[in-house]
Amino acid sequence: MDNSDRRIITSPYRRGADFGFLFGIYLSVMFFSSIFGKTLPLTGLLSLLLMLGVPVFIFIVLRRYDRELQGCATFPMMWMTGVVTFICGILISGTLLVIYMKWIEPGFVLSQLEGLVETGKKLPGTPVAEAGEIAARMIRANFIPTPIAIVTEIIMATIVSGSILSIIISAGFALLHKSQRRRGSSES
Repeated sequence: MDNSDRRIITSPYRRGADFGFLFGIYLSVMFFSSIFGKTLPLTGLLSLLLMLGVPVFIFIVLRRYDRELQGCATFPMMWMTGVVTFICGILISGTLLVIYMKWIEPGFVLSQLEGLVETGKKLPGTPVAEAGEIAARMIRANFIPTPIAIVTEIIMATIVSGSILSIIISAGFALLHKSQRRRGSSES
């Protein structure tokens, strides 16, 4: 933010969309490294590391927004920035996932279900075996979810979990600001 813009508070929706673009790239790399983890084992590790890094990414985004506003960002502003970041990010990566599952590798969903069936057979008496049996029944009934149905569920889960994560991180910043204001008022 340059000096002429210091008087203008950047909308949390605008900043969330800006951060969401970067987050969409981040999520896309995470999802695709997970998909290719079966053939390229190191990408599976990368996917795990990226999953663990999501809270760190959101913390950095919210801290940056708070610093842009010189520590004056309110709890609702920061929370909404985090939520919009998640919404925009998952819409970008979700679009890429649908394109991949529908047109690049149309048999992806079926192959994943078949893989679950095979894994379940190797681990009898476990929850994985139960999931494998459910997958086998889905295949026999030709009840294969469409890519858009899968991605819609991912979008909903991401928005809910992203909102919760943003609430927690934003609350931490709000408490920090409150304690700083108390310290500042007690010193004067």
